[in-house]
Amino acid sequence: MCAVDERVRLAEALGAPVLDGWHAGYVNFPRDHWLYAGTAVEPLHDLLKQADFVLLAEAVAGWHPPSALRGIRVAAIGEDPLHSHLPFWGFRADYVLAGDAELTLRQLANSLADPEETLEQARERREARRRLWLTKHDWPHRRAELHAKARAAGGGAAITAAWIGHQLSEVLPADAIVVNETISHRGDLVQLLENLKPGAFYEASYGGLGMGLGTALGVKNAHPGRPVVLTIGDGSFYYNPVVAAFGACQELKLPLLVVLFDNAGYQSQKNDVVREYPQGWAVRANKFVGTSITPMPNYAILAHAFGGYGEKVERPQDVRPALQHGLEALARGQLALIHLVLEPVNL
Repeated sequence: MCAVDERVRLAEALGAPVLDGWHAGYVNFPRDHWLYAGTAVEPLHDLLKQADFVLLAEAVAGWHPPSALRGIRVAAIGEDPLHSHLPFWGFRADYVLAGDAELTLRQLANSLADPEETLEQARERREARRRLWLTKHDWPHRRAELHAKARAAGGGAAITAAWIGHQLSEVLPADAIVVNETISHRGDLVQLLENLKPGAFYEASYGGLGMGLGTALGVKNAHPGRPVVLTIGDGSFYYNPVVAAFGACQELKLPLLVVLFDNAGYQSQKNDVVREYPQGWAVRANKFVGTSITPMPNYAILAHAFGGYGEKVERPQDVRPALQHGLEALARGQLALIHLVLEPVNL
């Protein structure tokens, strides 16, 4: 929490927009702050292309691929700024500031402070920078468009990830913690869950699939009084030790709400084939071996097997009531699994 506060102080002192890294594993900056500019997704974000200087603060992956940003000075801050524990990092850094990130950010913010400036002058300067930023980059407007598009998806025939993200954002309690192991649906979900505070989001897919349930159990054990929600794809779900994890939920009284995004397959793997072999046999024949999960299991039954609540949902209008049922089960101390059926990946 303190490190986030120091990021806010430094960003406001500079009037500099803040982007989440390519796969941010935490809430690194308040998503409702006027300097928050979203996620640095592919292709390279326009703000990075226009930047004079980029500061990587404990960032594992600021953008992708690492070679995409050229001709701009980069500084890396962190206990191990070059991430020497990784087999390959690949990001260029002109300045390497090794040390505690919170202290480094605090010292940088302090160095920018004018000791002769009054509180009123500081507020006026901050407001002037806010107005300037909003005239150039109207993130609040883009955010409103994102939510409008998500709401419109609720009127369609099929459930979409954007609709789920919007509904989750509406129903989650203020103290909820989200653990994520969605892959293909991650972008819509993360952008729409903007009310989460620092310490209320954990990414479980870093380093491979199969970590979601274990991470969620660890979070719940650390915060037994807070509702913990795991968002996960059906492909990721197959990689997890479901029986053992659900057994732990029941035996150790660590209830979770599992929100399962079911598109009947491995969309990310299918997308890789399409991207790398656009003229290949799989694309031409529309047959992608090993990417389907069919016939569709009734995942909700798994929760019932461990004394929990399970519900299968196939219509957009039923998403919110189902999520509320799951949260009610959590309040009763039960494991809950909400099986949300999306459009199949291989249609």
